[in-house]
Amino acid sequence: MKLKRGLSRIWAHLYRVKLVRPHMPFWRVVVEARLDRRAKNWPKRFDTAVAAVYVWARTIEEAEGLAALAVEGEGLEALTCDAKKCAPAAAPRREPAAVARGELGFLPRLDGETGAEGPSRRDARA
Repeated sequence: MKLKRGLSRIWAHLYRVKLVRPHMPFWRVVVEARLDRRAKNWPKRFDTAVAAVYVWARTIEEAEGLAALAVEGEGLEALTCDAKKCAPAAAPRREPAAVARGELGFLPRLDGETGAEGPSRRDARA
């Protein structure tokens, strides 16, 4: 989902000049997610994705939960979420909501990577 431009820029300006105060904080949540191949046909060369999700929420936990639900709706399984308060880019909301998701950044699958359950990489040489 994307933010519609136009009136949303007015709210951001009014917030910066302190004429408007949102009902709840605006959060930028960075989500690292595994591609769910059962839900969507993702390219084979990618294993995980990173995306920024913008959320209106009361607490950091609520923001991270809403962001995880937003990416799960698009065929991703959230692994980690990291939220940070930021200036709002849309009209202030009264109820929690995920309002936009940034572009996905894909991380390629490394050949021969076994994961955490495989052999240790200690003493590996670059």
